[in-house]
Amino acid sequence: MIEELQQFGSLSVAHRTGGAPVELVRSKEEVVFLAFDNRIARLVELHVLRGGSTLDVAMKKSAFERARQASEIRGHAFMRILEVGEDQGMVYYTSNLNDGEFVEDYVKRRGAVAPATALALVYQLLDDLLQLQGFQRLVSRMHLDRVLVTTLEDTFLQLRVFDYGLSQLDAGTEGQSGARLVVETCRLIFLLLTGQPYAGENPDRFPALTQLPMGLRTAVRAALTDPANAPGSIEKLRDDVREAFSALSSNIKARNFRKHLVVNPALLPQSQLQELLLENVPVETILGTRFRVEDVETARRYPFSIPAINTKLSQEITVHLLPPSRIVDKTRYEAVPLQMWRFNPERHPNILRSLSLWESPDWTFLTEEREPGFALSRLMAERITLNPAEVIVLMRQIRAGLDQAVECGVQRVDLHPSNILLRVGKNGPLLARELERLMQKRLDAWPNFVVKLRPHMTMRSLYEPLLVDMDLAENQQHQEEHLLNRDFRHRSFVALAGYLLTGERQSGGVPQFPESVPDAAATYVRDCLEMTRRAGKTPSPGDFIDKFESLLSAPTVDLATRLRGSNVALEEMESAGAVSDFDDDWNANDADSAMDGDEVISPIKRGIKTHDFNPLMQQKRSLPVGALAAAAAVVIGICAWMLMGGKNEPAQVAQSAASSAEPEGPAVTAAPTSRPPSAKVAEVPKPKPAPEKAPGPVAAASSKPANTVPAMAEAAPKSTITSTATVAGAAPAPAKLDAASALEKVPAMVTKPEAEKPSVAATTAAVSTVTAQPTHPQPAPPAASKPPEKDPVTIRRAILPSKEEIDRMKQGHVEHRTGQMPAMSTASPMPSKR
Repeated sequence: MIEELQQFGSLSVAHRTGGAPVELVRSKEEVVFLAFDNRIARLVELHVLRGGSTLDVAMKKSAFERARQASEIRGHAFMRILEVGEDQGMVYYTSNLNDGEFVEDYVKRRGAVAPATALALVYQLLDDLLQLQGFQRLVSRMHLDRVLVTTLEDTFLQLRVFDYGLSQLDAGTEGQSGARLVVETCRLIFLLLTGQPYAGENPDRFPALTQLPMGLRTAVRAALTDPANAPGSIEKLRDDVREAFSALSSNIKARNFRKHLVVNPALLPQSQLQELLLENVPVETILGTRFRVEDVETARRYPFSIPAINTKLSQEITVHLLPPSRIVDKTRYEAVPLQMWRFNPERHPNILRSLSLWESPDWTFLTEEREPGFALSRLMAERITLNPAEVIVLMRQIRAGLDQAVECGVQRVDLHPSNILLRVGKNGPLLARELERLMQKRLDAWPNFVVKLRPHMTMRSLYEPLLVDMDLAENQQHQEEHLLNRDFRHRSFVALAGYLLTGERQSGGVPQFPESVPDAAATYVRDCLEMTRRAGKTPSPGDFIDKFESLLSAPTVDLATRLRGSNVALEEMESAGAVSDFDDDWNANDADSAMDGDEVISPIKRGIKTHDFNPLMQQKRSLPVGALAAAAAVVIGICAWMLMGGKNEPAQVAQSAASSAEPEGPAVTAAPTSRPPSAKVAEVPKPKPAPEKAPGPVAAASSKPANTVPAMAEAAPKSTITSTATVAGAAPAPAKLDAASALEKVPAMVTKPEAEKPSVAATTAAVSTVTAQPTHPQPAPPAASKPPEKDPVTIRRAILPSKEEIDRMKQGHVEHRTGQMPAMSTASPMPSKR
C-alpha cells in the first residue's frame, strides 16, 4: 500500500524517475516520504508512525498530544511539526523539510571535529533543549545521538533533532529521561571528538577526552562506562560543556560560540536534498553552456541558489533551481507571476526583478539579477532579534513593496525573511569583514539601503514553512479571491513584524518579547498575532505601523500602575528628616537660588559643593581654627592684663622704668625702729644680651619728675621681676634702679624665642606710651604708721607661635588643640589686702 502511495489526504507524494515514492531516512520506527502540501503550497516530510501499523488507543493518544506540543516549538535546533492526523487507521504528522547530513556520515566523511567546534555545537543543542521546560512529555523520548548537521542561513553550523520518539510511549519519570538524555549526549561528544562511535572502549585511552577538564571528563566517563548510574541533570552537563569550552579557548574574544561555528569549505555538510533531487548529476552538467558557475564551493554551499555568469551577456546573475514535475506538479505553483510584465524599475524600486525562465521536462531554471547585499534571514541569523526602531524602518519599505506589487498585479507575496533582500553597498560583492561589521550596526546607522521583495518562486520558498497559514476561512470557496488575498497580505505583514521582534527561538505558542520592546507595544503586537488566526480581523499594514509607532513614543507607565494594574492616587509625603554625611556640603540658600529661574530640573543639585575626604587638603585651604583660637586667647589675655593692671589704688606706688640717680619711690619720714634699714631686691634671671640703646630716649626718660610712677606694660611675660623696698628708721635706703639697666632688661624679656629681637625705638615708644598715662599723687602716709609695702610687679611673656609653627599646623604636622584654655593664666594678680 505504501509502495503505491500517490495521495495522502491533502498531500501529494513525490516520486522518483522509475515511479517509486521518494523516501527519506529519518527515524528507525517511522516511514518518511517527501510530499507536497497542496493546502500551504510547501514541500514537507510525511512521517507515518510504526510504518503504517495500527496503534492502540493509549499509544495513539500519547502521540497526538506530544505532536501538538511539538507544533508549538519554534527553533533551528528542532524539527517543526506542521500537522498531525489520522488517515485509514494510520497516524501521521507532517514537518518542515530538513536538509543536512547525519552526524555519523559527517564525521565519517571528514574525521573528528575540532574540540572547540564540537563543544560549541553540543552546548548550543543543550541550551535549546533546556528551553523546553514545560514539554517534559515531548523531551522524554527525544533522541540526541541521532541528529542532523545542518547550516543556519548557509553561515553557521547547527545540530538539529529530528527524532521525537512519537512511536513510543512517553517515559515515566523525569529522572529516568534525564539520565538517558545525558548518556546520549555523552555518546555524541565521544563521536565528535574521536571521529568514531562509542563501542565499549575505555574513554581514558583517547587523548581527545583526557585533555578535557575534570568536570566534563568525569561526566563522560561515568555516562559511557555505567549508563545505569549516569547523572540525570542536563543543566549540570551543559555547565560542564561550557566550562570545557572556555578552558580550550585561547583568549576572551575566541570564547564566543558563534566564532567557532562559522561555515568554511572543510566544515560544510553535504545537502541530501540536492543529491536526492539531482540524482547525483553535477550542477555544471545541468546548467550546460548557458551559465558558468562562478565558484564551485559557493555552489555547494547554496545548493539551489547558484551564483553564475550569463556567458552570452557576461552578466552576473543568480540561478535558482526549481523541482521537476515528478516532485511538484507545475500546476501547483506559479514560478513567475503573469503580471510581472507591468514591472517598472523606476516606479517599483522595492521589487526584485526576474530575468528569464527556462523550463524542461525535468528541471526549471529561473534567473534573477544579482545585487549587492544579503537576505533578511541572514541578518536575523546574526542578530536573532531586532530593535523596535529597526523594525519600523524595515516595515515601512516592506509596506511600500506590497503596494507596488499590488500595482503590478501581484496579489500575494510571500513575506518570508529569505525572500526579502537588503540591497546595501556599492555594486559588487561585499567582503566578509565589511559584511560582519555592517550586520553589527543598527539599521538606522546603515548607509542608504533598499528593501526588495521577491515575487517569483525559488526552491527555498517551496520548503521553508510559512509564517502564517495560507487561508483561514472555512467557506473560502464562497469568498471573493481579492478579499482572501488582502487578508493574507495583512496577516503576513503582522506575522513578519512579530518574527523580527521575537526571533525564531519560541516555544509554548506565546511570543516572548525582549526588554527593548515596551510593554504596551508588546501587548499590541501579541494581540495582533492572535488576530492573524482569525480571518478578516488583522489590521492593515498602515494602521499597524501607525499604532505600533505611537505606542513606542507613548509615556511610560509608573511602577505602581504596572504592579496594581490600575491608576493609583499618589500623594505627596512629608519628610521625617534624614541624616547625611554631606549636610555641610548642602546649602539651603544655594538650593533656593538654583530653583529660582526657569532652569531644567536635574536630579543633581547645581550648587552642590564637591567634598574632599583628604584632611590635609582641607587644612591647606583655610587657616586652622586652633591657631585662630590660640591667638584670640593671647590677645584677650593681654588686653585684660593691661586694663586691670593700670588701675592702681591711690596709696600704691609704682616704680619708674626710666629714672635718674634719684632715690626710687616717694620720700618718707624716718621712723624710729629697732631694725637697721635694709633694702631687698629680688633676684632677676640674667637676660639675653640686648641690642645697643640710643642715649636720646634715656635722657628723655630721666627728665620725668620723681613723683610720677608709670605702670609698665609688657606682652605676655614668661619670667617676672619683683622689686621690694623696705624702709625702716630715719635713714631710708631705697633700692635704686638705673634707667639704662631697666631699658636693657625690657627688650630681653619681651623677645620671642626663635624670632628677631625688637629694636630700641620700638621699646622706647612702648615705655613712652606707658609713661604718658595720668598718675594720681600719693598722699603722705602718717608718720606714726608703718609705710605700706608695694605690690610686686609681674611681667609675663606671651607665647606666640612662630611662623614656621603656624605653617606646620596648616600642613597638619603639628596637632593643634582647639577649645582648650592656655596652661598659664594671663590674668593680672589681685592686689594684696592691707
